[in-house]
Amino acid sequence: MNPSVSLKKSRKLWHNAWPPLMVLVIIILIWEFAVRAFDVSLVVLPPPSLIFSETVRYFRSELLEDWLATIKILGIGYFTGVPTGLVLASLISQSKLAIKAFTPLITVLVTLPVMVIIPIYMVWVGYQIEYRAIPVFLNVASIITLNTLSGFINVETRMLELASGYGASRAQTFFKFILPNAMPEIFQGLRLGCTFSILNTIGIELIAGKIGMGFSVQYFSGLLKTPIVWGCILIVGITGRIMFSIVQSLEKRFVTWTR
Repeated sequence: MNPSVSLKKSRKLWHNAWPPLMVLVIIILIWEFAVRAFDVSLVVLPPPSLIFSETVRYFRSELLEDWLATIKILGIGYFTGVPTGLVLASLISQSKLAIKAFTPLITVLVTLPVMVIIPIYMVWVGYQIEYRAIPVFLNVASIITLNTLSGFINVETRMLELASGYGASRAQTFFKFILPNAMPEIFQGLRLGCTFSILNTIGIELIAGKIGMGFSVQYFSGLLKTPIVWGCILIVGITGRIMFSIVQSLEKRFVTWTR
């Protein structure tokens, strides 16, 4: 890579990163100072320094296994839900009747809080970790289907007329015109899928988990170990941010015409 290009990218990265980092540092400093100055109980609100030290101390011995369990549920649910949603949207978009028939059902699956059905669901299938990924899968697949379908059916008429005028086949029209047009909405679905997959995973672990970050939050809350509870929240937040950043990077790489 050209050194000047690399330097330009580094400067752009720093330009985008320093404002939120500065805000984060200020919040942490104010938090640390306020807790110590007003002698706030550690059970109510521990200082960031204690949260960090306790999280590091407990991570390898107790939190690592729970984090990996959460990652497993996330991975199974997200990476099976995404391709399923793309395939379903591709099939449904081929028929106006199918669009009218399935869109309301998919919308219900997107808007239905997963935690509402978890107690019944666990009675049906049990508490195995693999089964806990199914609600995450259903929610992610529904989100991807709805967003992708919206992108497929909102193609400009003139683009389809242009494809027809050039004698493009149905497959060529789909891959050359419809799919590229839908890419921004597909990535919007991927970002939403990141958010809701984490929310649903933690919710499932809070209600029915015997392992995972949601279970850790509940367990350490019961022991009044608030610093570790905040540490669990921090780990979940970092995990979500990493997932979101990966999707954003892929979008910048593959959807260049919207910038």
